[in-house]
Amino acid sequence: MRRRANQEKGFTLLEAVVVIGIMMVLAGIAIFQSFGSTASYQANSAMDTVVSQLRVARELAITQRTNVQVIFISNGATQQVQYMVLAQPGSGTANGPLVSTDLPRQTTFMLTPGVPDTPMNFGKSAPIYIGNVSGGPAFMEFNSTGQFTDNTGFNTLNGTVFIGVQGQTSTAMARAVTIMGGTGRVRPYAYTGNTWIE
Repeated sequence: MRRRANQEKGFTLLEAVVVIGIMMVLAGIAIFQSFGSTASYQANSAMDTVVSQLRVARELAITQRTNVQVIFISNGATQQVQYMVLAQPGSGTANGPLVSTDLPRQTTFMLTPGVPDTPMNFGKSAPIYIGNVSGGPAFMEFNSTGQFTDNTGFNTLNGTVFIGVQGQTSTAMARAVTIMGGTGRVRPYAYTGNTWIE
């Protein structure tokens, strides 16, 4: 009968130290790369907020066969998108609650230096530039066909809302949302540093 040699299985101390060292280097690289993306996450979140609120307002107008007024608030610490269902088209009188949604922290309606207009070319004279008016006309609404118009219901409004992160001058943090007045279509854009992508 042969006796088996008693072999111990496991890792040596040197092998364990090498594996831990490699894991720490990889974790350091991951942490270092995530710092730059925090601002990008904030910018994307703000863009998504504007897009979702505009799309909800448009869908409400279509499904309830009514007009829904849209309001952008940009004054100091308050950065909001608001909408309300109107009692009558162009009236400004609410037929329901005013729904307000704040942009995420550290984000604002802003123009980023060095960033051109979006591919839709609706203009970029102001962070909120709708119907060729800085800040947008006093009265903007989606109607029951989905169009984005002024209070007369006859003038469709095309426009762009530019969004960025406070204190960030990097062009890669620029975001924009365009509204095509004739259809009410809302399109999000992100600037890559040299071009807008949808």
